[in-house]
Amino acid sequence: MTIDVWLEQLAVTDEEHRYYWSLLDKNEQDKASRFVQAMHGRRYVVSHGKLRLILSGYLGMPPEKIGYAEQAFGKPVIVINGLEHQVKFNLAHSVDKMLVAVGANEQIGVDIEVWNSKIDCAAIANLCFAEVERRFWNGLPKNSKDEFFYRLWTRKESFVKAVGVGLGLDVSKVVSSAVGATRFLSVPEGYGSAGDWVLVDLDFDRGISAALTVPAKCYNRIELRRLEPR
Repeated sequence: MTIDVWLEQLAVTDEEHRYYWSLLDKNEQDKASRFVQAMHGRRYVVSHGKLRLILSGYLGMPPEKIGYAEQAFGKPVIVINGLEHQVKFNLAHSVDKMLVAVGANEQIGVDIEVWNSKIDCAAIANLCFAEVERRFWNGLPKNSKDEFFYRLWTRKESFVKAVGVGLGLDVSKVVSSAVGATRFLSVPEGYGSAGDWVLVDLDFDRGISAALTVPAKCYNRIELRRLEPR
């Protein structure tokens, strides 16, 4: 199975923002209006508007007509005429970047993070990294710590989003390789073996880290895509 990965910008003109707003359903518009900070609401509108445009190409229907439902832990799925559609997706965004993965298996997860110097990486590593990951991270030179931190963090988040269980999963048990081929070394009990999953680091510009997780039996290759300018 080919996984399409879409990297998009969230910085748009006011005219473009109004267009993306027009594509959203009432629930999305209401949620966008509830953000305390206008910037966050604006990014929500753009990310979900662009998501609808992306999905409309797979579904062959107008973006504003797409319906969604939520699984038990809030992971959205496409619903058309009351039935869950075979096209599956996962959305992630960070600052002014968004990432969408589209495929045919619901266990698809993607994460993107724009590096942030205000984040206390050491505190998060102590809480969320496995011991072997912490040891490796602590031994790195200072100028390499951010890259490795965000690489591991996006891997963990992509797995959590793939299995769709939300924040209840202990991410310290999602352990991946520090060197060599990108792969999971272990995953939490109840989610098969590490070899049941494919882990892919998505390399973009420096200062941006991203990762994709998908079941090994459903993975063939990745295609990177972009929306055509309006």
